[in-house]
Amino acid sequence: MNDARQRLVFSSIFELPFGKGRKWQNQGGVMSALAGGWELSAIITFQTGFPFTPGAGYDVGNVGTGSTRPDRTCSGVVPTGDRTPDHWFDTKCFTNDALIAAFNAGTPRFGNSGRNILDGPGIQNWDFGIIRDFQIMERLKMQFRAEMFNAFNMAPFGVPTTSVTDENFGKIFSAGEPRDIQFGLKFIW
Repeated sequence: MNDARQRLVFSSIFELPFGKGRKWQNQGGVMSALAGGWELSAIITFQTGFPFTPGAGYDVGNVGTGSTRPDRTCSGVVPTGDRTPDHWFDTKCFTNDALIAAFNAGTPRFGNSGRNILDGPGIQNWDFGIIRDFQIMERLKMQFRAEMFNAFNMAPFGVPTTSVTDENFGKIFSAGEPRDIQFGLKFIW
């Protein structure tokens, strides 16, 4: 389940070119003091979803190890633009009917569905920060931070329900953290 097939992370820190010792507003005064010393930071992440395996819901193979895989009758993949939390993959492509018939006939078997054949939701995350250090005395500095995690509040959905026997098969009911904004003030000596 830890196979993130594609992942791109971009991170940066940029010192704004204002204030003492910088390109603009470097002559001193109120504007130089207000505009100078700021840093912007960003961490931007794009990642494909983790693969997952549909499950039969119970031990149709009669091996005593829990749920096995169902039979797969078609791909099950829904085009990216058509996926929703209520319909992440085509649930009609997975069935237990022949497996149950074989089990009841005394010839249990495994389903033909493979392992990790479908992909869960990917991640698109944007984190931003702004930081400024204020020199109070020679050895005392105060730092102000404002940080925004998941700035555009893009829901990082969890994996859909994978059991064929569950009435919510193919639906997503979990998500990661929403937007989080925090402010910080620390003293450095």
